[in-house]
Order: sequence, then C-alpha cells, then structure tokens
Amino acid sequence: MGGAFTPTLGLLGKGRFSDGLAFSIPLLTILGVHELGHWFMCRRYGVAATLPYFIPFPPLPWFTVSGTLGAVIRVKEPIRKRRQLFDIGASGPIAGFLASLPFLIYGVSRARVIPAAEQAAEGQTYFGYPILVRLAQDLTDTARYTSRSVHEDPTFMAAWFGLLVTALNLMPIGQLDGGHVLRAAIGRRQPIVSGIVLAAALLLAIVGGWAWAFFAALVALFIGVPHPAAEDEDVPLDDGRQFLALLCVGIFLLCFSVTPIWQE
Repeated sequence: MGGAFTPTLGLLGKGRFSDGLAFSIPLLTILGVHELGHWFMCRRYGVAATLPYFIPFPPLPWFTVSGTLGAVIRVKEPIRKRRQLFDIGASGPIAGFLASLPFLIYGVSRARVIPAAEQAAEGQTYFGYPILVRLAQDLTDTARYTSRSVHEDPTFMAAWFGLLVTALNLMPIGQLDGGHVLRAAIGRRQPIVSGIVLAAALLLAIVGGWAWAFFAALVALFIGVPHPAAEDEDVPLDDGRQFLALLCVGIFLLCFSVTPIWQE
C-alpha cells in the first residue's frame, strides 16, 4: 500500500508494484526488528518462542496505510522471573523505536507540498504527528508541516506507522509490552495503574482519541487488564532496569499522538 504515497499512486493508480517498496521494506524492517528484539531476549533466557510472523490486513477506505496489522511472536511458556519479564517486554519496543529513527530522519524532509487550493478537499485521510516528528523536522531543518499541507513520503509513513505501533504496544495494560514492563516494574500495583490508563484511554475518545479508546477496549476485553504475577514478585528490579522502565515511558510519549488518523 506504500504506492498510495507516491505521485503515481502505485497499484492504486497508474504506477507499479515496486513503487510501494519505499514503504513496505522500511515498515517490515521496523516491525521485524521489534519482534526480533523479543525473540532474541527469549533465546537469551531459554524461553520457548516462535520466530516473528506478519499479520496481513486488507486495505479499508479509511485506512490504507499499512496492509498489515503488525508482526508477532508466540511465547510458548510462561515467563516466570521478574527480570526476564521486563527484559522480554522492553526489548521489542526499544528495538523497534530505534529501527524507526533512520527512516524517519530520511523521510521527514521528502514530503511534497499540496497546493493551497487542494488542501481542503473532502474525503481525505490525515495523520496526526507525534512529538518525535516535530523534533525530526527541527533536526533536519525542515519546515513544520502537517498532514493537511503535504503528501507524505512513503518512507516517512513507514516510520510514522512504526512509531504508532510502538506507542500502542507500550500501553501499560494486560499483556501488551507495556503491561509486561509495568508488572515487572511495580509488581502488585500493576492492575490499579493499568485500570487508570484504561480509563484515560477511554476518555480520550471525547477529544478525538477514538483509536486509543478502541484499542484499549479491545485489549481489556480479549486480554484483560491485570498481568499474571512472576514467581519472584517480591524481588525488586535493579536501578538499570528501573531507568529503562522510565525510558519506555519517554518513548511512549515521543510516539504518542492524540488522534493518529482521521478522515474529513
């Protein structure tokens, strides 16, 4: 679907299949690195897990950006130790975040300006940019454009989607990556904090954050809010891992956008 961000529109227009590679290759790289982060950490601790596999997703009229629901690995046994839970949970988002950065820096300055007369067209899909995009625009000395004023570069959109996936995975609910990190970091208090986060996500729908509310509700319904306890629940994490837990919070905030996608 990356061809949709090119002048030819790829297979959706008069372009070629190869037009979408500038989107699909970076996106699959980001998603694959995220899951490989989990997989290598599982291997380190001897926890049985599958290699990553990607989940295809047919394009919808209001969401044609990805062509995939992401990638996953299946952990085949419980993660019993608190430090292992933390390392396995945190390794994926951190790895995927780092993999997104070079594609973001490359793609952020390659947007095509939309003529002013076309910027208010109806039926357009727009993308909300997280703080990190603003920082990348400043770093590359690029004007602070928005999704309304430009046609985004395919590589930029791959990085944007990678940041969105990172933020979604770092939501500290249930057995999401953020839930793993939170349970390992604060132990028995995790269900309380996760419940507060779930309520906040649902309240975001009032100001247009329906994507967060929808995702959080799905997670709570099918995965649950509490995270299973580790066997060594009373063994605290070391200072280094506590710092990495705060780093995960920072990564979430850098990748967070109240309204990631909408249509007018």
